[in-house]
Amino acid sequence: MEIIDGKQFLFCRVDRGEDLLRSIIKAIEDTKLSTGVVVSGVGSLLRARIHMVSSNDFPPKDDFLDFEGPLEIVSLQGIIADGQPHLHISIVNRDFKSFSGHLEEGCLILSICEVAIAKVDDPKVTRTVFPGTKVGKLIRLSP
Repeated sequence: MEIIDGKQFLFCRVDRGEDLLRSIIKAIEDTKLSTGVVVSGVGSLLRARIHMVSSNDFPPKDDFLDFEGPLEIVSLQGIIADGQPHLHISIVNRDFKSFSGHLEEGCLILSICEVAIAKVDDPKVTRTVFPGTKVGKLIRLSP
């Protein structure tokens, strides 16, 4: 992985065989990024692991899904709050079937993935959970 750290944006190049989520977390930690927005992510995957809600309950139940490549990353976006990413990914296979959900560890890069993260100085945000759940909600950090 290579990190290109600019004033307003952080760019990450994730290389073959590297785990996409772990690489993004490492970039966040290495640059001490607290708040940001993942605005773009493009590339290809050897395999993917995502999760999506599988019920209308609250908190919802989750299904974890695994896919074998080759897969194209159509979209990657999300919010980084207090250094913690919440990311969604859309992928497509060779049959042009697309799948979307929460990015999980286990998404391994086929050739390359390029990720752009907008840095946010103000407001600083974090996540707390709804009472009795593990469901996170975004809140502003006190100055």
